[in-house]
Amino acid sequence: MAMIRAARTIFLVLIVSAAPLAAGAGDLEDFADAVERAELQYRMALRTLESSGRKETAAEVRLFREALQDVIERLDSHRPAQLEGDSSYAAAMMQIDMAIVGALIVIDIGSRESARAALEPIGEKLAKLRERVDQQQ
Repeated sequence: MAMIRAARTIFLVLIVSAAPLAAGAGDLEDFADAVERAELQYRMALRTLESSGRKETAAEVRLFREALQDVIERLDSHRPAQLEGDSSYAAAMMQIDMAIVGALIVIDIGSRESARAALEPIGEKLAKLRERVDQQQ
């Protein structure tokens, strides 16, 4: 059973990390795609929390953090014109990243309930970010 879960997780990670961006898409679409991939990885981390142990959950949360780093990179290097001059996106990224670090600490030392409590607010922040990006499109 553990091997099936591991294979499924690896498969989903490959899908998330290899999800192609639309050819010729603009910077905003690329940014929105990166946010969507981060959101997918977040959901995978939550599923892993419910079905696996601390090590597996921490690994999925680290993959989520990497996906968020891709969002941050796109914001830094290819900032969509629609977001130019809006520093609130950078602030949101920093808040989410700090919350991920906190969640990783809780996962390492806390219970499943504590880990869930640490991860859920991140999902809310990510959903708000996604809404804002969708409104720009």
